[in-house]
Amino acid sequence: MKQTKTIIASAVVLLISQFSVLSAAQAAEEISPEKAAALKPFDRIAFTGHFNNLGDASDEASKRADDKGADYFYILDTNSVSESGNWRVVADLYHKDAPKVSPKPVLNSVNGVSGVKQLPKEVAYELEPFDTVTVSGLFHSQPDVIQAIAEAAKAKGAYSFFIVRQIDANNGGNQYVTAFVYKKDARKRVTQSPDAIPYNSDAGRAALAAGGAAAKKVEIPGVASSESPSRDVGLFFQTQSSTGKRYSVTLPDGKKIEEVNNVTAAQMTPFSTVTFTGHFNSITDVSEEVAKRAADQGAKFYHITRQWQNKSGGNLTVTADLFK
Repeated sequence: MKQTKTIIASAVVLLISQFSVLSAAQAAEEISPEKAAALKPFDRIAFTGHFNNLGDASDEASKRADDKGADYFYILDTNSVSESGNWRVVADLYHKDAPKVSPKPVLNSVNGVSGVKQLPKEVAYELEPFDTVTVSGLFHSQPDVIQAIAEAAKAKGAYSFFIVRQIDANNGGNQYVTAFVYKKDARKRVTQSPDAIPYNSDAGRAALAAGGAAAKKVEIPGVASSESPSRDVGLFFQTQSSTGKRYSVTLPDGKKIEEVNNVTAAQMTPFSTVTFTGHFNSITDVSEEVAKRAADQGAKFYHITRQWQNKSGGNLTVTADLFK
C-alpha cells in the first residue's frame, strides 16, 4: 500500500512538473534591446498596476503579450503614475516571424517616405532647424511614429528631421510626437561643451589668464551647450526638456549657487568640502541643502561627490566639494 501511494505521489509530481514546463514554454519571452531594435513589432500595449519591482512588471507584460498571441515582448518604458506606487508600463509585442527593421534610415528613404532623412542626435544638435512638426495618435510601433513624422516633414519641404519629443498623451496609448525639421543647407549652430569651466569661477579666471589650450576649456557666456537642442524655433514645452543651463539653486536671499558635473569638477580645485546627514524627500531637497551650506562658506559652485543611505532611519549622508 505504501509503495502504491509513493508511485501515485511521484506521478502527480511529474504531471505538475510537466504542466509547469508547458506553461513556461507558452509564456511570451522578453527580448534584449538589440533584438527589439532589429524587429518590427505588430502591436504596442500599455497597462497600469502595482508592482514591487521590474520583475513583477515583466511577468505581467508576459501574460498580456501571451493573451495577444505574441511570442516576444520588450518593455519600452516604466514610470510611476502617482504616489500610490502604481506603475504605467509600455511594451512592444512581436511574433516569432517578425519582419526585420532597417538598421538605420538611409538618405533617400525613411520607411518609404522618399527624400527625407532622419538625423542622429549628435548631427541634429549641430544644425539649426527651420521649423517643427507635431503628430499625434495611436502608433503601434516606433517605425509607425517615424513614418508619420517623416510624412509631416516632407509636407513642410524638409530635407531631414530629428524627433525631439515623444510623450504618452493618456493611458490609452496615444502619443504626441514633435520633431525639428531641417533644410539641406541648414546652417551650423555655434555651441560649446557642457563640460566647460564656468567663466566666473576662480578656475575659469586662472585658465583664461594662462591662455592657450587652458583658456579654450572655459565656457563662453551666452553660447548654447552642444548637449541641448536649438531654442530658435518651436514652443519651449515641445522642444526643450531642460533650460540647457547648468543646474542652479536660488536661495531666499536671491543668491544663486550652481552645480557642476563630474568632468567640470575634475578641472577645478575645491576650497572646501561639506558632509551632512538628514532625511530628504527628493534630490532637489538634497541640492538645496548643499547650496545653503555652500553659500555659508562663500562658494558659487558645488559638486556632490558621494551619497549613501544609513542603515537605520532611512537618513542620507551627503558629501560635496565647494568651489569659488
